[in-house]
Amino acid sequence: MVGAGRVLIDTGFFIALFNRRDQHHASARQMEEWLDTIPILLPWPILHETMNTRLVRRPESLARFGAFTRSTEMMLLDDTLYREESLSALLSPNSAKGSLSLVDAVLCSIIEDVNVPISAMLTFNERDFLTVCAQNNVELISVV
Repeated sequence: MVGAGRVLIDTGFFIALFNRRDQHHASARQMEEWLDTIPILLPWPILHETMNTRLVRRPESLARFGAFTRSTEMMLLDDTLYREESLSALLSPNSAKGSLSLVDAVLCSIIEDVNVPISAMLTFNERDFLTVCAQNNVELISVV
């Protein structure tokens, strides 16, 4: 399923995984064990979004997420190189990234970077990443 690169995981997956009331919770839980076996790329914007949710108010969920981020297969990625480019693209008229959130625009910029080995992206929001993944030979794993 996944090639030599890392798997990029979108925020929505983590929200679903740690929130029992989320509509995608069961699907995310089914993927959880698989995540322990693959190399994962976790950009800082995903950490910001995930940690900005109710997750931080649930000690058990926060502990599980903390363990996940400390996994030996986890690579945290600084987003500094992608911030200004993504912001400029969003603020530019007629931009292809114009309908994305800033975080999703940063993720698209990371996917476009040939120096970042990504073989797949895991998301519930397939629509925003379909084109950029296809153009960059990144498998899109939609869990819905």
